[in-house]
Amino acid sequence: MTSTGRFWDRLSDELKTASDRARKEAERAVRTGVLQMDLVSLRRDRQRTRAMVGQRVLELWSADKLETVASDAETLRLKEVVHSIELLIAGKEQELRTVRSRPEESPAPAAS
Repeated sequence: MTSTGRFWDRLSDELKTASDRARKEAERAVRTGVLQMDLVSLRRDRQRTRAMVGQRVLELWSADKLETVASDAETLRLKEVVHSIELLIAGKEQELRTVRSRPEESPAPAAS
């Protein structure tokens, strides 16, 4: 009777361990997916903002004011936006590397 009780206790512990491992892995997968989607969005924003910088430079060139690019308020604002986005991208990439490199926790040894 005692061995039956131990069997059910061990079985319960193993099921709990497997369940915890599956939950942690699912959370990790979700976090990875969210970070990847954030990166896609940020890279798209960066590309759009760079295109806006190009458009502004073209406008200045067309107005024969190309020498004012370095001091143009709109160009400088867009440059700062690109820089901010690049910092966000670097942070998300680092976070993604951290999530991916986190070793899976090893299960507790089963009691005999």
